[in-house]
Amino acid sequence: MYGILYWLVAVGSATSWHLRQVRVLAELADERTYLGVPPVSWTTGPKSHWRVPLGPNRYLTHPWRLREALAEADRAEYGPMPEGRQLCYHCQLPTNEPIPVDAEARTNGVGQITYACPTHAPLYPTDQHPRTLTSAPATEHEGRR
Repeated sequence: MYGILYWLVAVGSATSWHLRQVRVLAELADERTYLGVPPVSWTTGPKSHWRVPLGPNRYLTHPWRLREALAEADRAEYGPMPEGRQLCYHCQLPTNEPIPVDAEARTNGVGQITYACPTHAPLYPTDQHPRTLTSAPATEHEGRR
């Protein structure tokens, strides 16, 4: 797993994004977000570092290419986004980012789907590995699917 990843995009270019497990850090009317960035010379881990080193005309990520890549990863990991808000199995509160944690199998297809909010998804009792947005490619690479 890769841990937390950040991309720098132009201010205002990601305000309408609604993807599961993706947080857009933005300045709101009553709230500010500060993100510490490492020095340009830090290009290797394990500490915070630049995966793609900064350079002239190379410091912002193309927002729509990034959104499409994240949306594709979201669909690959969690399946299609359900219509509307879903209730979390644990806190019983509606969530805009429902993560499917269990599906009842039926002879004619999938039955009841159990959803969780991002906070409670890792707590769902299962024998599977915890899922994150970046785990689908890693799982496939490691032959666990």
